[in-house]
Amino acid sequence: MEEEYFCPICNEKMFISQFEVSCVYCGIKAKEDYVCGKGHYICEKCRTANPKELILNTCKISKEKDALKLAILLMKHPGVPTHGPEHHYIVGCTFLTALKNLGIFNISSSDFDKIVSRSIKIPYGACGSWGACGAAISAGIAFSVASKANMLSKNERRNALTIVSKTLGEIAKLNGPRCCKASVFLTLIKALKIINELYGINYEVDENYICEFSERNEDCLKERCPFHGK
Repeated sequence: MEEEYFCPICNEKMFISQFEVSCVYCGIKAKEDYVCGKGHYICEKCRTANPKELILNTCKISKEKDALKLAILLMKHPGVPTHGPEHHYIVGCTFLTALKNLGIFNISSSDFDKIVSRSIKIPYGACGSWGACGAAISAGIAFSVASKANMLSKNERRNALTIVSKTLGEIAKLNGPRCCKASVFLTLIKALKIINELYGINYEVDENYICEFSERNEDCLKERCPFHGK
């Protein structure tokens, strides 16, 4: 009996496609590979990539303007754990992708590498040991990289600090124990709202997302989390 495979994106049964399909992460096209009924296909390179490789490769080429949507896609990859420091640069890289695709900043490929190199310095559990969640810090890193901020900058420095402080405030409201997924959701939603205010754009931010990861998290906050399904 042929082994069955299920889509990591939507959990539908997968089958061998005779048509050319694009990888949901890198966009490469192929046929005669496994795809689900909703058209989700993951190429071999992306299937076997480690989280850092996956996040960088995806965010560098993505045309997605919705940082939250992109982050959710990345977190559905089997190689990304329920909790972990990978979530720090998931926020930074997806936020940078949004800033790039919304036309706010000119972003280079090396800018994504800068985000990862800075974000990996934030230890796992910094939310408890430092009093500052790595997801929020990484959003500030992304804005700093995009705006070329430094310690002598004026508005750029202020805006980076504002993004970090306000997103931390949202995360703090959750209480504990920590949830890396919820921290990602809260940070990106708040950061994109701040970008709307700063640059006078009206990008619609989805605040009603229902978490698809709760069953994987034994410490899930359940009804105490604004993203928990009914």
